[in-house]
This record gives sequence, structure tokens and C-alpha cells, in this order.
Amino acid sequence: MQACQGRSLDCVTIGRAVAAGMAASLFGAGLATFHYAGLPGTAALDWGWLALAITGFAVFAGVLGGLGLGGATAWAVRSAGGPRKVGALRMVFAGVIGGLVGAIAPGIFGIAGFGSLEAPYAGTGNLVFCLLVTSTTFVSLWAPVLWHVGGHRRIAWAEHLGLSALAASLAIASLGILGATLCASLGFVPTFDWLVEVAMTIGLVPLAIVASTVIAATLGGAMGFACWLYLSVALVLERRMR
Repeated sequence: MQACQGRSLDCVTIGRAVAAGMAASLFGAGLATFHYAGLPGTAALDWGWLALAITGFAVFAGVLGGLGLGGATAWAVRSAGGPRKVGALRMVFAGVIGGLVGAIAPGIFGIAGFGSLEAPYAGTGNLVFCLLVTSTTFVSLWAPVLWHVGGHRRIAWAEHLGLSALAASLAIASLGILGATLCASLGFVPTFDWLVEVAMTIGLVPLAIVASTVIAATLGGAMGFACWLYLSVALVLERRMR
């Protein structure tokens, strides 16, 4: 508590970033687990232990991801002079850095740890869906905090949440559509057999490092752009309300 004296706003902001990260991670992991539980062969798994492991991993990933992405985007907004002045490139760059800082370690742990289990493959589509849902939820919860931190409170929280969900959906969905289009044009979709082949060639941990770095940077940049898109729309709405 003493460390927060005189800096209560920073402590509140950090707490909200962690809360947003945990809520988003738990929500995405919950949806992915619900789908995974219906796959053939999963009924025989030790779900007591597995559910605990997934929950612990979701909390771990949420805390680090919230701190990394929340801290980086909050820094971008404040260093630019507030949510009214921050530019798209600054927010995208902050998102990439925040993603690399906050998501690489959980990604390596998740890919290498869960990938080494004797269990059915969760499915590429299910994993991608989990990542997109988690990213969209985080931006929806976090972007309004970036606006309120700047001292702007003209717009109601309900409207902020709706705008952030819309901005996040547009940005993250665009990323998903782009990825699907590239896979279709290249005629290549990562499959379990392909992942096993790559893991056997370079090792599971190196594969986890490479994959986590690419995913963290890509999703981080997309979330940074989504936050900027939200701030831009909120600024226009605030001006119209004057």
C-alpha cells in the first residue's frame, strides 16, 4: 500500500490491466475447454487435474498478458500526451512490445507443456478461436480504461464497453480473416501432423518459442490497433456530445 501512495492512479490502472487480462484469459480458455471436452477421446482424461492445470495456466497468462499489454499501451497513451493525441503506429508498436513481453512466456509454457501431454489434439481452429476471443475480450475491457485514465468521463461506461467491443471485434476479426485468406491462398493450414513433424525436426521447445513469438507479436499489434481504433471513435463521440 505504501508503494502506491501518491501514485494511486498507477496502481488502479495496473490492477485493472491485470483484471482485464485474467477475465479475458479465463473466458477464452473456458470456451476452448468446453469445445475440447466434446472431442473424441477426451472423456478418458483426468479432468480433475486437467481443469486445475488449465485454470492455473489461464490465470498465469492473464496476469502476464494484462501487465505486458496494459502497461505498454498505457505508456503509449501517456507518453503521447493522452488518448486524444496518441497515434496508430505508436499504439501498434506498443501492442507488439506488450505482446512480446507479456505473452511469450505463457505461450512457450502452453505449447510445450500441454503439447507434451498424452492427450488428443485440441484442434487448430479451436486454439485460434480461443486466441481471438481472448484478445477481443481483453481489448473490450481494457480500452475504456485507457480513455478514463486521460480524465475523460463524458461517455458512460456502458457506451465505452460497447464501443470497445465493436473496435476489438473489427480489428481482431480482420486479423482472423486475413490469416484465413492467406492460408487458403497458400493452400496450407497448420495441422496436428504438420506440427508433430516440425516438433520432431527442431524440437518442441524451439517450436514453442518461434510460435509464441509470432503469435504474441501479431496479436499484440492487432490489440494495440484495436485500442487506438476505440480511442478514435470515443473521441469523435465525445466531440459530438459537446
